[in-house]
Amino acid sequence: FIEKLQQDIPGKGVKQQLQILCSIYALFHLHKHLGDFLSTGCITPKQGSLANDQLRSLYSQVRPNAIALVDAFNYTDHYLSSILGCYDGNVYPKLYEAAWKDPLNDSVVPDGFQEYIRPMLKQQLRNARL
Repeated sequence: FIEKLQQDIPGKGVKQQLQILCSIYALFHLHKHLGDFLSTGCITPKQGSLANDQLRSLYSQVRPNAIALVDAFNYTDHYLSSILGCYDGNVYPKLYEAAWKDPLNDSVVPDGFQEYIRPMLKQQLRNARL
């Protein structure tokens, strides 16, 4: 990835977006295995914190182009299995439809609510100081 980024890449802004993705990839793995990096002394806690800050910054930079970047791989909606990332953009109707299909919504009140959760909620209301 890094070697390819050293070459000329055609397309306005393409190289910049790929550099951001490369940095996100590296920092994501550093974040994911931060404990290992810290325990072996490869980085300091301050460096780990700075890396996490940089990762958040890069996420905000790539966010405006996230849909286009995913679309560039030409994955189908079925493959992505994402209601929010559906190609036709009908997010809210699809969310509503998916919620109706979810087994957790088969009943109005979930199993165990009356037996376990409601008594705890009533107890908390009695103990609350307003």
